[in-house]
Amino acid sequence: MQKDRYGHEHTGYRRLSWDDVMDMCRELAQTIRTEYDPDLIVGIAKSGMVPAVILASMLRKDLYPVRLSRRKKDIVVREKPEWSVPLTDEVDGRTVLVVDEFAATGETMRLAVGEARKKGARQVKTATLCVHTDSWRPNWYALETDDLIIQPWDYEVLDKNGRFVIHPEYDEAISRILPR
Repeated sequence: MQKDRYGHEHTGYRRLSWDDVMDMCRELAQTIRTEYDPDLIVGIAKSGMVPAVILASMLRKDLYPVRLSRRKKDIVVREKPEWSVPLTDEVDGRTVLVVDEFAATGETMRLAVGEARKKGARQVKTATLCVHTDSWRPNWYALETDDLIIQPWDYEVLDKNGRFVIHPEYDEAISRILPR
């Protein structure tokens, strides 16, 4: 088994379909509505915006994006996440749900939760689509697995010649999991 940059060992890989993502969001929305019913949703850009938009629509809540990432132009360039789009002041006095697509270390989500509390949020909870078995745990998640998760919106990218190719990070990770 190969470890990823966060120290997780992948047992294989799983390419999620759009239908998988919708099913996961339906499951999360039902559970969240029953247990929490937030006033608003904060989506962590870039990839966390996809489930955040879906959940905001399903729960009929306002959505506010933030950008808090180790990446720049889709490449990891920082050891720690940095803010580039700040959290809205609308969280003051409200119940907030912070959404991302995946929780590895939880550092990004914990920073967003901490910022929401600093800005006066009454209560803050978290949700992701997926977690690894040894990951930090959000309040809600739909899938726990040690597989490398390949998101449908992230699988293909345009290369320099304008052709769609598998995302280089996925290609590299899959080749480590399943040597060619």
